[in-house]
Amino acid sequence: MLDIGSNSIRFVVYDIYGSHFTPVYNEKVLAGLGRDLKETGHLSEDGKQLALNSLSRFKAIADARGLTHILIGATAAMREAEDAADFIEDIRSHTGLTVTPISGKEEARLSALGLLSADPGATGLAADLGGASLELIRIDDHKPGKRISLPLGPFDAVGRDLREADYKALIPNIDAALSDLPTALSDTKTLYLIGGAWRNLAAIHMTRSLYPLKTMQNYALDPLDAALLARWAYNEGREQLFNWPGLRQRRAETLPYSGLLLERLIRVVQPRRIEVSLTGLREGLVFDHLPKSVQARDALLDGCRDFASGFLQSERFGLPLMTFVEAIADVLPTAFNSRMDRRLRQAACLLAGLGKNLHPDYRAELIFENVLYAPISGLSHPERVWLALTLFRSVSRNRKPPNIPAVDRLLNSDQIGAAEALGDVIRLAIVATGRTPDLVDALELSHEGDELVLRSDVPELITEQVEFRLRKLADRLGLNYSLGGVSSDT
Repeated sequence: MLDIGSNSIRFVVYDIYGSHFTPVYNEKVLAGLGRDLKETGHLSEDGKQLALNSLSRFKAIADARGLTHILIGATAAMREAEDAADFIEDIRSHTGLTVTPISGKEEARLSALGLLSADPGATGLAADLGGASLELIRIDDHKPGKRISLPLGPFDAVGRDLREADYKALIPNIDAALSDLPTALSDTKTLYLIGGAWRNLAAIHMTRSLYPLKTMQNYALDPLDAALLARWAYNEGREQLFNWPGLRQRRAETLPYSGLLLERLIRVVQPRRIEVSLTGLREGLVFDHLPKSVQARDALLDGCRDFASGFLQSERFGLPLMTFVEAIADVLPTAFNSRMDRRLRQAACLLAGLGKNLHPDYRAELIFENVLYAPISGLSHPERVWLALTLFRSVSRNRKPPNIPAVDRLLNSDQIGAAEALGDVIRLAIVATGRTPDLVDALELSHEGDELVLRSDVPELITEQVEFRLRKLADRLGLNYSLGGVSSDT
């Protein structure tokens, strides 16, 4: 798909697996089509040439890949510039692509769908910042609601040598635009930030705070921390932003205004938490074209199935393992809440066959890192760390996980205990069956009174090592155990 924005143009190829889709190729060009829009009413001449060259390249790649249906999202600059129609014709004549700009409200709806595609439980206000516009949309009951598009964006300030006082002079205009927000958009528990400028600010916050988990999706900020970061960006941090390692100049110069706008938005909305989303308009376009039956699937579980695909034992091991685990769900410690705990148990089971091609001496650590940074959605950072720790403990009981700071900072002792308990259950099934899917059905684990009971239709599966694993699990859960009616306390 193609996202022709006011600042950047992106070409993204997605691999779709059920309701889960992963970018397998992602190229960005900071064309800056809307850089001159506020002053001239026209698209940037340099930006148009760069855009044409880039779109021609992207079309050639799409043709070579056999991608006959390309989704195109063209936003604020392409719908507002006086010369947009002429440029759209230039695009058609040079590339054969047909571009139809989408409205501000439709852009907001699609951005919200993109957020929901990765985080189905999202509830609150989604704020998508482009180069020339800010889209706000309410999300409730798993669907987009009231929305509004505002003519606010960092192109109001780029290209000028602005000082702190100059940025403060922009506040009345920003506050005036935000003052008319309907109540549904000005009162929210969670504010979701969408857009490259805000993502880059959050990434800087992540670095400055020595955050131990290097993934941006669902990165959470305290509103006070976010407000301080925003003020720093247009005040004493401006020079640092312009020289920040790995940050392009064209992106860096959009960040002070983006910080100012974030500060004013927090002041109006007063959220209790702020969360960063890597998904937005592009993912919303893809999600909107999926059948309704596919949209209703759980993207987390589809993502785990996709991540485990190619490993036969993993693909077939997960479903019978779920039955084995769920039989004692009532005595497993709580980690988050009942709904999320069940989803995480299912996710862990789907991933329990990983590790076939990993060196046995480092398998546990490699599984932890793979799961920690797996391209799966629908997880907060604590939930992601919890899932990684669970799979780590399914392979190793005593070794320390490779990212201890992430475990200690993002999980409490009860959550760590819950991860270790589920890891023990999965390890019991692995040891008893040799990760053989057909043999999991021959095992039955149950909770009866104060006992954990393991039975098997194949008696040969029950070895001394299996009993050892059952005893360790029972001890962790504060229970006795029995094997085929032989109790541990007799």
